[in-house]
Amino acid sequence: MLALSHVFLGLALFGPSLLSGPVQAAQPLNIEVFTTAEFPISGEDDRRLDGATVAIYVVDGLEQFESALSQDLPADAEAAKAEALRRIGELNDARVAPAKKSALGLAKASQYGLDRYPAIVFDSTAVVYGVTDLVDAVARYDGWRVAQSRCCLLYTSDAADEMS
Repeated sequence: MLALSHVFLGLALFGPSLLSGPVQAAQPLNIEVFTTAEFPISGEDDRRLDGATVAIYVVDGLEQFESALSQDLPADAEAAKAEALRRIGELNDARVAPAKKSALGLAKASQYGLDRYPAIVFDSTAVVYGVTDLVDAVARYDGWRVAQSRCCLLYTSDAADEMS
């Protein structure tokens, strides 16, 4: 009877996560994508991601922004300064927004400790590196979650067997 009570306790504690379906079914998935212009992301509009929150950060966006501002500046330092100031003065929110999002992405990537791109972070807890297709990355994440659930279920069963 003691072993059976451990199984019930294990199911009570872990059952909701073990017996639930794919990750997206349990709660909306939060996906943060960190990439560069060199690695465009695909699949973000796939219907299988409906309900998921997806944020894409192009972490080299600040470099692109700076490059665009300094493109074809005059060789003369004073003329270049005047032209750069003119260009900066003409910036509007729409042109600055990608640079701001890139800066936010760099800060988040640093907080997560990401060391290469592309990197796709799921619910701030797991990361998939080197994948540019979101649907593929979600499938890998789902597979990992299922494997984690099986690991816990086997552990719970084994522990209950040992207790009897």
